[in-house]
Amino acid sequence: MDHLIKLESVVSGFCVKERYIYCVCKKTVYKIDKESKAIVYKKEIFRKDGLARILIADENRIFISDFCTLYILNEEDFEVIGKWKIGEDLSSDICGMTADENKIYCSVRNGKIVAVDKCSFEKKEYTVSNASMWSLKIYDNYLLCGTVDGQLLVLCRDTMLIKKKMILSKQNIRSLYVNDKILYSACQDKKLFKIDMTKFEIIGTVKNVHKKMFDCVGVYDDMLITVSYPCGEIALWNTNTFEKRKEIKIALSLSGNAYVEADKLYITSRGILGCDIIYLN
Repeated sequence: MDHLIKLESVVSGFCVKERYIYCVCKKTVYKIDKESKAIVYKKEIFRKDGLARILIADENRIFISDFCTLYILNEEDFEVIGKWKIGEDLSSDICGMTADENKIYCSVRNGKIVAVDKCSFEKKEYTVSNASMWSLKIYDNYLLCGTVDGQLLVLCRDTMLIKKKMILSKQNIRSLYVNDKILYSACQDKKLFKIDMTKFEIIGTVKNVHKKMFDCVGVYDDMLITVSYPCGEIALWNTNTFEKRKEIKIALSLSGNAYVEADKLYITSRGILGCDIIYLN
């Protein structure tokens, strides 16, 4: 394991792009060069420290959730283009975020999704579930949502109507990862599911993946990478047989974020000051 960057505190949200990594630490947003590991730019954006912010980005802008508010920043100099109140209080704070070429999608705790147009910044609100949704992913023309009551929802992105749904668990679907036509899903009951999205069928299941909750974070070669922050574990699973190939112990804590790019696993957690790299080869 190696340090990408050491910061003064825990990274609450980060996003890996072609050249840079963007992350938020305490009140400040950072742009880090992946090759030189240098801080290219940083700017204090928030009035208070935070540990539950979500950060995603496209080629030109950075999108950050701060409790009930969505911030949109210019990628180059982190100028705040605008901020929009998505929810009102603890019953409607932002739980998950993703984006496509036209919209940013925010799920809020009361089972709604708010879609924000990237050009006009017009907001549209849709009620899609009776339960909160922490995991959102784009797949083809659809939005995939994992709910706290264990349902996988496939929504048409134009109308936000439910196209398909599947009950995977009685507990929270904490993490979704899409690899081509395959969806991997991590549930609070410690089960891992492999779903063929062309047929919308479960084609693989593993029980007791980790002793506590985990995320599906990426694929390296023929292996799926899962991370359990509470357990301090990273596991590599054969994508065909679901045989565990390797387990790595690492000082993680409670929660975090991870991203697989080629043979590198970028990882942040409450046990890491800044962002680290694990070389999977």
